[in-house]
Amino acid sequence: MGKLDDLIRENYELSKKLTPKNDEIYTSIVCYLRASALDELEAEEIIHDILGMFLEAQERGEEIEKVIGDDYQAFCDSIIEAAQPKRFSWRKLFSNLEMVVYCIASFWLIDLVFCYLPQMIKEGRLILDYQVDLGLLIAVVIILIASFATLYYVGKTSFNNLKEKHKSIFRENLLWVGVFGGIIALLVLIRHKLGPFVFFSVKMYYLAAVLIGLALLLRTVKEKLPVN
Repeated sequence: MGKLDDLIRENYELSKKLTPKNDEIYTSIVCYLRASALDELEAEEIIHDILGMFLEAQERGEEIEKVIGDDYQAFCDSIIEAAQPKRFSWRKLFSNLEMVVYCIASFWLIDLVFCYLPQMIKEGRLILDYQVDLGLLIAVVIILIASFATLYYVGKTSFNNLKEKHKSIFRENLLWVGVFGGIIALLVLIRHKLGPFVFFSVKMYYLAAVLIGLALLLRTVKEKLPVN
């Protein structure tokens, strides 16, 4: 475990001490800062400081608005501006590449469970050759775009529910279910139509070794890079 993982775990444990109201505000702030241009480690250090402010205010019996004001987004923007994050950061790049590897690995596991496992059961034999086809590549690209877009959207709209108490949470959740359901249906259609266009086959254990090795390499390099 690196410093970032330790800090995330520590922030999570400390956040359990927040009152329900403060926890709701704190969660929105966390989403907003993590979706900003701040480096991951720098964002977690700032979140840790903010969490300390929340807990100290609770101990004094003060409303958090007296400490950070009632415009939470403006409060976060001022912190981000003061930190002066660079437009290009090697750490940010490696973090994004790490996420790409995790997305590919996740989709590969899903593909194994829903496509290859039924085929193995049906044929009664172990299939070790994994076919990389056009449908797979397009599906991975769609998942990556959807993942990054979702993280960005959730972060940038994290304060909306705090301002719009009348907004229907059920309606919003139903919308998300519809969006992700449509994406899944699209992925299934793409795999079905473009699956026959195979580029090459690779042993599953080789693919697993490559993905694990890339994830470890990216994480190791990222932790050795300076924050700015």
